[in-house]
Amino acid sequence: MKTSNAVILGIAIVVAFLVFGIFFYSARRSDNTVAVVGAATTRFDSDIVKWRITLSRTSDEKVMAAGYRMLQADVAALRNLLKAKGIEEKEIMAQPINSDRVYGPQGQTSTFNIQQTLIIITSNIASVEELALNPLVLVESGVILQQSNLEYLNSKLADLKMKLLSEATKDARKRAEEIAGSSGASLGPVSSLRAGVFQINEPFSNEVSDYGMYNTQAKVKDITVTVRAEFRIE
Repeated sequence: MKTSNAVILGIAIVVAFLVFGIFFYSARRSDNTVAVVGAATTRFDSDIVKWRITLSRTSDEKVMAAGYRMLQADVAALRNLLKAKGIEEKEIMAQPINSDRVYGPQGQTSTFNIQQTLIIITSNIASVEELALNPLVLVESGVILQQSNLEYLNSKLADLKMKLLSEATKDARKRAEEIAGSSGASLGPVSSLRAGVFQINEPFSNEVSDYGMYNTQAKVKDITVTVRAEFRIE
């Protein structure tokens, strides 16, 4: 019986030393690391524009067909203007026609607002801006605009993000080297890396979001990303 108790006690002591040793090693290891945040920012121009434009006509319900014909003529006129500016047919997408009742002051209705949205996605930014920012040409053609919105995008954004992540990682290592060097130590290999979200804003903006941002209203944008890195100290 005494022998069994001694064996159990011996095993318990060994296990205790193992647990303590692992804890001590982990504590020493965590003390021998440095955590830093690297960042990288670059400015880029958009190379794609997305123009969402809605045309509308108001028509009496008794002559709805005439209203549809007027709207079709407006869409055809817009298409012709776009093509004259060098926009290709495949870059113009038309959405289904919608119609909403127009109510009078007494709740009566006899007219409809008929509308159709076109979406133009092209790299020909200058030509789209010429029409979108100066709608007088459309108005003089008899086209009635209900809504118009421009979005600026970049077709090489994925490549830009990869390059920026690399630069942010290099910045993190540089910061860690400065910290290690100031304490007389040398920087070892990286033990963990975590990239933050991308913040894409108009130039000189300080607006950020935990989920990232993507401003599509500005043609020129700044893109920023951070990388949280942990390095071993040797």
